[in-house]
Parts: sequence; C-alpha cells; structure tokens
Amino acid sequence: MDWSKGFSASYVMMQVNPQTWEDEGEIPITGGKIDRDIESALIESASVDTTAELGERWIRLYLVAKQGESAERIPLFTGLTSSPTRSLQGYNPSFSVDCFSVLTPCADRMLPRGWFAPKDGSGAAIIADLLGISGAEVETFEGGGTLTGAIVAESGETYLSMAHKVANAIGWQIRIDGRGKIHVEPFPSDPVIKFNNDYDVIQPSIKDTRDWYSCPNVLRVTYESFAAIARDDDPESPLSTVSRGREIWAEEAAQLSSSAPLAAYAQQRLKELQRPAREITYTRRFMPDLRPGDIVGINYPKAMIDGEFRIKSQTIELGYGCDTEETVYGY
Repeated sequence: MDWSKGFSASYVMMQVNPQTWEDEGEIPITGGKIDRDIESALIESASVDTTAELGERWIRLYLVAKQGESAERIPLFTGLTSSPTRSLQGYNPSFSVDCFSVLTPCADRMLPRGWFAPKDGSGAAIIADLLGISGAEVETFEGGGTLTGAIVAESGETYLSMAHKVANAIGWQIRIDGRGKIHVEPFPSDPVIKFNNDYDVIQPSIKDTRDWYSCPNVLRVTYESFAAIARDDDPESPLSTVSRGREIWAEEAAQLSSSAPLAAYAQQRLKELQRPAREITYTRRFMPDLRPGDIVGINYPKAMIDGEFRIKSQTIELGYGCDTEETVYGY
C-alpha cells in the first residue's frame, strides 16, 4: 500500500491468550485511541469503546486498511484491559475501557531487596531478564553497553523502573510493536522518512513551540566520586551562554556504559537536554512503521521548518482515516 495516499479504515479487537499470545475471539469495538510516548514508563496505552463488558483480559487492536484493490491488517496495540466505565443510552449499554501495555506486569512487581544490576553486566541482557516476567517475547540487539558500575535497586523499585534505569545508562530504548513484542535496541540515528512537498502527509495546521526557559547551557554530571562540566559557549547556538548572556545550570547523576567517558557523556547529555527547546505538533496520515524514538526529516520551507526531529509521542485515533497526531522535538 501507498501510505502517503488515502485509505479506508476499520478496526478489529481480538481477545489474546496470554500463554500463546495468539488471537482467540473477536470483541466488538466502536471507537477509541492509542497513545504512545517515549517518556511514559509503560511506553503506550489505549482506550477503547465497546458494547461488551470485558473485565480484565488481554486484547489486541488491528487496523484494516483498504486502498483500491489492496488491503492490509496491521496490529496496532496489545495490552491489558481495566474495569470498564458503563454508559446507558436508554437500555443500551456501552463501555469505555482503558488498556495498558504489556509492560504492566513489570510495573506491578517490585524487585527483591538488595537486587542490583552488576558492574560489567550486559545492559541489554539485564533489561531482557527484567522484562521477561511480562510473559511477552523480548528481543534484544547484540552488543548492549557494558555497565561500568552496579545499579542498586532503591526502595519501591519495580522490574520496569529498573529496566528503564539500565536502558538510560547504556543509551538504548525499549519499544513495543503492535503484537506486544518488546524490543530492546539503540535509538535510531538516521531519519526513517522525510516529509516534504513530494511526500506530503501532514495536515496544514501545525503547532511550532520554542521553550528555552528550561533548557540549560551548562551541565554538571556526577559519577561516583567524579564530576564533569559541559558548557555551550557557541556564539552560533541560540541557547548558549554567549547568545543568552547568562548561565543556566543543570545537574544530574550518570549511570555509564563502558563506551561513554564522563566528559563525552556530559556533552552529549547537554545536547539532549537542549533539544526539546523546539517541539512541533501536527496531524498526519497513519504510517505503520513510525513510532516514538524514530527520527523524521521535515522540510516545509514556507512553514520555516527544515531539519531532523525525533518523535516524542503519538496519538492514533481509531476513526475515519486513522489520523495520527504526532509531537517531535529538535534533533
């Protein structure tokens, strides 16, 4: 299918067997949405409208897209339903159901006291072990960063919160595909696609926000008994100490992989903290292979937007056209 062109959309919700992760029976669906967010612990969630009272069960949502003679069935979300809210129109009930990602079991279970991710351990393997209690399949890329220091569980630490700590330490991400498979992988460094006048899928209404207030130009990073300070003194940088005429400091503790010297890590983190200074929100046609964490190129000279941006969040409406609202930040 040519996803840059229009298509008709319908949706299917299936019950999922949590032992096999295969579809079982169909459940009626009348609408809903899916939220994905790179900064959310659970990565994604959904809300669906149905005429069936579900209780707690595993479900999977599909888009059925038709374009001319072509048709595709795309898995969008797999997760666990919560207790529904019932509404009555006369004597006809309908239910609104919140759904949580396959990472939910990892968020609900605390680590044993004294648990730690060991020094010299493979970050990717540790994350896979932690997320394995979800019951979902976990796939990791080879070559996960080696931890240069142990990461000890704090009071109330869950399997999921520790997995995120380890992922942050090695600079990787946790992603979930539409069938609920968990992927532990590096952040992409190249654009997946470029939106422009030749591949025009973005609706005309665009929100372009620049928030410099919370963006530092000096960062102090500590690690064990060491510290490194990174500065942005570049006159060409609008956020620098030179351009703004003042220093805006931030400080954070680091968990490092063996491939990241402290000074280089501090400089990279300062750049990352400055990137959200520009966020762009728009609505576009649905594309099955784009998720938070991916990089997109956007070139609309008349809108004064030209560059590469990392996807921060998405909201997919389960309605006509399967429109996707997306927020990206400067990269």
